[in-house]
Amino acid sequence: MLCPFEFTRIVLQVSGTVEHVENPAGPEPEEGTIQFGFELLPFALGEVETLAADPILPSLRAWRGILRDLALIGQTPELYAGFAYGNLSFRRADDFVVTASQTSGAADLVLDDLVVVGQASTERFWVDARGIAPPSSESITHAMLYAADHRIRCVLHVHNPVIWGNRTELQLLETGADVGYGTPAMASAVAQLLDGHQTRPLIFATAGHEDGIFVCGRTPQDCGTLLVQVLAKARALDGPPPARAEVGEYDAQSVTR
Repeated sequence: MLCPFEFTRIVLQVSGTVEHVENPAGPEPEEGTIQFGFELLPFALGEVETLAADPILPSLRAWRGILRDLALIGQTPELYAGFAYGNLSFRRADDFVVTASQTSGAADLVLDDLVVVGQASTERFWVDARGIAPPSSESITHAMLYAADHRIRCVLHVHNPVIWGNRTELQLLETGADVGYGTPAMASAVAQLLDGHQTRPLIFATAGHEDGIFVCGRTPQDCGTLLVQVLAKARALDGPPPARAEVGEYDAQSVTR
């Protein structure tokens, strides 16, 4: 049965497990690979205008720019086989809006890069969406976060090797190393994690998805602020700046200029 995303958690409780979904274990898929079935329909009449007027969009756009400036989302040939990484979403009354797949490399957020997810089933691993481009490869995980806690109105998924590599020292929560991204196991792990930790906004790492970090909370401002604070703490773990190696190159006159 295809259920509204608000009821996804109930589906999980009734079925007991979602690991029977045909999504065979194997190597970690490349970044951005969509691992669920989906139907993508055009925006409904007037939906683009309604979306454009949503009061959360200016803040989401601003924080997307900040995250891209910090390389927490983006696209570069040197990382993740050149695929774009990172995605953002916000919840509305009866659905949620997520950035489209492979759009994080774009310089700015535009309406064409947003997808409305009306229904999501972790039982069938299926998403019903409206928009121009396919929904983010992490749409199921976003849906699970919203289903697990009505207080969550915004989700940021970023990649950062400094935070991820220091997650133990930072005492970050994390999903298991055997839990791949965008899988039924990830959806289940996220629900359990949120059940056990009620602080919002909440940040956690995905040990089975290299460099992956999620932040969920009430607003983009709440989520983004927490994320930047954790990034600063992670960078501070590198220690104080090194001394200049060749101070002798500078004479007294040059130092006083």
